[in-house]
Amino acid sequence: MSSEAFNKYLKVILNSSSAEFGDLLNQIFNDNSLNSTEQEELQNLINRNLASYYASFSPRVVNKNTGLEEYPPQTDADDFGGSCTFTGTEMLYGIKWNVYEPSKQYVSPVPRKWYYNVHIANLLSELFLDVIPGRFQNYFHVPPWVLGTFQAPGTRYISLTEIVNTAIFGRVISGWEYLVERGIPKEFVKALEEASPDYPQ
Repeated sequence: MSSEAFNKYLKVILNSSSAEFGDLLNQIFNDNSLNSTEQEELQNLINRNLASYYASFSPRVVNKNTGLEEYPPQTDADDFGGSCTFTGTEMLYGIKWNVYEPSKQYVSPVPRKWYYNVHIANLLSELFLDVIPGRFQNYFHVPPWVLGTFQAPGTRYISLTEIVNTAIFGRVISGWEYLVERGIPKEFVKALEEASPDYPQ
């Protein structure tokens, strides 16, 4: 049976504008009178409402590999569709990264920071399309907290280390050194490899 708080939020959601959904999500996930199932149901309702709102004016984009409809690519020019906030640049593993944090509409995002470099993202997209969840072409060009939402349907977030391990195990690439051969800085590859569990050869 639905709680009184759940029914209250249902009415509020149905009478709210899309701009208010971020604040509503925060309230829902901080409201102890809701159980986790109710919170999830309300989040799904908000996601469906947002999806229908965006569908009313967004062009259709169909992924040529999967045949599935996707949302148009969003870029750093619009903070990836307003899904994050640019916090500056950082040199890490010999690479200059743009660093982003999630906007407040994402509750408990994983991870809490995203390091983005267009060149590296392009290389990774080219190498790992076959092992990316849902073969989502923009996987490395989308903030991780967006994956699995209505903005990136049919996919989910998994770590880069896990993607590389899956590719090695499935013989999509020959090994870690192959990443260096393809132009990914050795220092970055070494950090990923050291975070990796051993896989059978």
